[in-house]
Amino acid sequence: MKHILVYLSLVAGLLVSCQRTSQFTIEGIVSHAEGETLYLEHTALMQTSVVDSCVLTAKGDFLLKASTPQYPDFYRLRIGRNSLILAIDSTEVITITATRDSLANTLAIENSDNTLTIAQLRAMAHASSREDLREEAKKIIVANPRSLAAYYAVFMKQNGEYIWNIFDPSDRRMFQAVATSFHTWMPNYERTKALYTQVKEVMQVERNATHQAAVREMIDNAENAFLDITLTDDNGITQSLSDLRGKVIVLDFSAIEMEQSKGYIFELRELYNQYHKRGVAIYSVSLDRNKLLWEDGVVNLPWTNVYAGEQAIEVLTRYNVQSLPTLFLLDRKGNVQGRYTDFERLEADIRKYL
Repeated sequence: MKHILVYLSLVAGLLVSCQRTSQFTIEGIVSHAEGETLYLEHTALMQTSVVDSCVLTAKGDFLLKASTPQYPDFYRLRIGRNSLILAIDSTEVITITATRDSLANTLAIENSDNTLTIAQLRAMAHASSREDLREEAKKIIVANPRSLAAYYAVFMKQNGEYIWNIFDPSDRRMFQAVATSFHTWMPNYERTKALYTQVKEVMQVERNATHQAAVREMIDNAENAFLDITLTDDNGITQSLSDLRGKVIVLDFSAIEMEQSKGYIFELRELYNQYHKRGVAIYSVSLDRNKLLWEDGVVNLPWTNVYAGEQAIEVLTRYNVQSLPTLFLLDRKGNVQGRYTDFERLEADIRKYL
């Protein structure tokens, strides 16, 4: 008997599941708008489209429906130029009560916490200071960064200006919180992809600017201040970069295990053969994980080859190296004159300092 009851419960659950609507409903009253059309619009990332509409009677009652979106998304209820933002997730019925002119500002919203939260934020934007609005938006983002209310909060405007600046590292934490949460739970959602990509690109631009500033600082401040490296070569002999002072030095950060290693070493060899007798030295720092592989790879190379090993982080940080391969050019006094990722520009600058 117990097994039969369990079976019937499962069947009942399946029946309820099958009967669940694939639509959501917006209903309620918008008064003082007899004869006017009330629209339900989907405000997707790239476009806004009408999904349902009705002509209001003197009573003002309405019922609008649309297909449930694959991911939580924004819709709006619009009459003329007045519109109310709707946050549609798992809610099947939202009830709205407003007049024609108060639709955009109504707080008479039932069965959708996200929609009500967004409406409250919009009301604050008209009545509160920027600081208070930011504080309230921050609370919403921190409380549930994967909510539509949080997504709305990071892009919110007051008096036509965004309240958060994605280029400000402190503000960007708000964007990162929402982007990371959406990426974790809805990685294939178009809004997730757009926001996540935007945050990554801004961070990359900032990192590039930091790297360029660091290199500029090295170039500007390297007068007689050799940024030295001391490591062991493939014969077990300690070799310092400063030992090459007096020569034009190509400082190379690379690895034998790089996919393009053979072609890269060929380019270095050509450079060495052409300029070594004229006073150019190469100091190659290996970031290989496999020391034996590195030793086999450099055994016949005529320039100085050293292995970073456990000192990798230290030497990479000293020269602010973020990717391999990376090349630097040092003049005869040891001053850093440039940073390169291609040999053509490097070779042109080598000729300047011979």
